[in-house]
Amino acid sequence: MRKFFILSKVQLRALLTSFRVGGGRKRAFSGWTALLLMAGLCLYISGIYSFSLGGQLAAAGCLELLLLLMPTLAVMAGLMFTAFAAQGVVFGGKDADLLLSMPVGAFTVLLAKLMALYAENLVFCGFLVLPAGAAWLWFGGGGGVMFLARLAVGTLFLTLLPTVLSLAAGFLLSWLGGRAGNRKVINLLLYALLLVVVFFVIIQMNVGTGAIISGTMGGDPSGAWTGWGVPFLLFQRGVCGDWETLVMFCLLASVPVLAAAWLFARYYQAVLTGLHSHGKRPAYRLGRLRAAGRRKALLKKEAARYFGTPIYLFNTGIGLILMVLAGGAAAIMGRNLLDQAALAGLEGFPLLTLSAAAVGFLLATVAVTGSSISLEGRYLWILKESPVPAREALDAKAGFQLLLCGPCVLVCVGGLTFGLGLAVAEGAVLAAFGLAFALFTAPFGLAVNLLFPKLDAVNDMVVVKQSLAAVLSTFGGIGAALACTALVWGLSGLLGELAALGICTVLLLVGSFAAYRWLHTRGVERFGALL
Repeated sequence: MRKFFILSKVQLRALLTSFRVGGGRKRAFSGWTALLLMAGLCLYISGIYSFSLGGQLAAAGCLELLLLLMPTLAVMAGLMFTAFAAQGVVFGGKDADLLLSMPVGAFTVLLAKLMALYAENLVFCGFLVLPAGAAWLWFGGGGGVMFLARLAVGTLFLTLLPTVLSLAAGFLLSWLGGRAGNRKVINLLLYALLLVVVFFVIIQMNVGTGAIISGTMGGDPSGAWTGWGVPFLLFQRGVCGDWETLVMFCLLASVPVLAAAWLFARYYQAVLTGLHSHGKRPAYRLGRLRAAGRRKALLKKEAARYFGTPIYLFNTGIGLILMVLAGGAAAIMGRNLLDQAALAGLEGFPLLTLSAAAVGFLLATVAVTGSSISLEGRYLWILKESPVPAREALDAKAGFQLLLCGPCVLVCVGGLTFGLGLAVAEGAVLAAFGLAFALFTAPFGLAVNLLFPKLDAVNDMVVVKQSLAAVLSTFGGIGAALACTALVWGLSGLLGELAALGICTVLLLVGSFAAYRWLHTRGVERFGALL
């Protein structure tokens, strides 16, 4: 047991130091800071969603559905964000040979590695589920202190579900990637399939919840969780007062993790050897290369890295996908979108302000430039030694993010303008706001990455998900979106929504000019000093 705790401490420390910016105390500080920022984002999202939905569910007499929805979303979020972490930590860690050569059992080593996954999943589950518990008490669910105690215990064991699911997903990604001719394509397709499944489940839950709230669906509201959702039903009934069911849930959640760890531990060395083998590669063929300008070559280089790195693509591209889906859905729904907004309790809210907030928040998640420099890694010298000015290289990185965001913003704004019945002038200003916001976040993320580069990461997952630059660029964009929303909300009473949003757009353009100015001066110097 002592060896397990020591190894777990080492793995958790490795998780924290993966956020490091420099040496010494900065390593732990940056790690804890990033975890706190991630926890704050989960707390904010869950708090807004739980309390807005909890009031509607309480009015419909099915408040218990909240304790089914949020745990389900928490497990799916944990799986979506830690599948690649499992691939790198458990099956791709460079310390595996060293650990297995020590006088420690493979089962202990594997459990210690799972603790790192468990810690990251605990942030998602804890700060997504606990606000739902607060909403349960606020809207009269009852239970008091004992309910909070049961909720805390249940959440600790609920976290085991995304941990074991991410372990299985990580193994599948590693196994198929090692036997396919193109590992990146396989990872890309599998992660895309995972996202499709997650989005399908979320849509089905939202449709079912809306039908329950509107009274068009009768019967037991928890009927949709039969079969695959049995663990969530046990969780909900356990935390609501049934101690025997809670114990059953805890056992049900523990058994798969221990069984998977025991199974992999028996053949861990053989599994690692097999996963690190490569499939047959196609023969190299000589061909003629086409000439291209420097800017075009730099953009093609950024595109090849972005679309060839699944964790990079899906971690920063979800906002782009959601913008296109939101625009298409709004255009298809048309005037029915206003009815849905009224059903969600948004009737009377300033629709232009809400649309700007949604566009800004989605764009904030597209922090492509926040990892662009760090992903160069030990090959940064190639870019620095190439016959390309540093200013031009930085412009290409920021320009690539703008090329991604621009069309998606126009599709989203066009759909929202049609679906919400906004005036042409309002749609034009909303589009200008979205483009100005993208024009600001692209150089901002690049500036953050230049200030806090991580060129020594063991894999791309650490850069995209755990580096301080990636976290700060995302949360900085979210902070800018919140500030813009507050500014438009505050000025709307004096100047009107349209004028307030126009002023916010001008301020964003000024901020983007300042950011580009910094990149072309201090940023170029910073880029030249990177090693």
